[in-house]
Amino acid sequence: MKKAYIKALVLDRINNAPVVLLGIEDSKKVVPIWIGPCEAYVLAMALEGLESPRPLTHDLIYNFLDALDVKIERVVIHTVKENTFYANIILKDMSYIDEEGLEDIPTFEIDARPSDSMILAVKRGIPIYVSSEIVEEHGIELQEEHEEDEEKKFKEFIDNLDIDAFRRMLDERKGEDKEENS
Repeated sequence: MKKAYIKALVLDRINNAPVVLLGIEDSKKVVPIWIGPCEAYVLAMALEGLESPRPLTHDLIYNFLDALDVKIERVVIHTVKENTFYANIILKDMSYIDEEGLEDIPTFEIDARPSDSMILAVKRGIPIYVSSEIVEEHGIELQEEHEEDEEKKFKEFIDNLDIDAFRRMLDERKGEDKEENS
């Protein structure tokens, strides 16, 4: 597992679809994940720290979890099947805490969409993890020469983002991997 963070929320201009670029800690790789426009709007609000006057769905989820004394420990984006990413939300039942401390707290996993998982993570500062296999197969290396120019080059990268080129590159990599494993 690799720890990740939301590096950018961009628009795939060709398909007019929002894309989250997950930065992978201690690397120059990003993993692009396409999400829906509604989820992108809520994620953008969360990234900006904006609150809705009434609870949105993700706020409601947190209200339930808080009432039940359950805490989100982390979110894990673990699998890609047919270009669809899958995630789990790892929860801890805090009602089991006793005088002994935090040992033996039951944890459980809930299947979730990556977009919802990332929104929940951003709203409460929960860590995001991506499987090493996803990083290896779907990660894209950003070519950056000097640390001072990193932000400028990343902005240029975003401005010139060609998601279809990413998809072609990933498809080519998959084809090469299949040939090597044959």
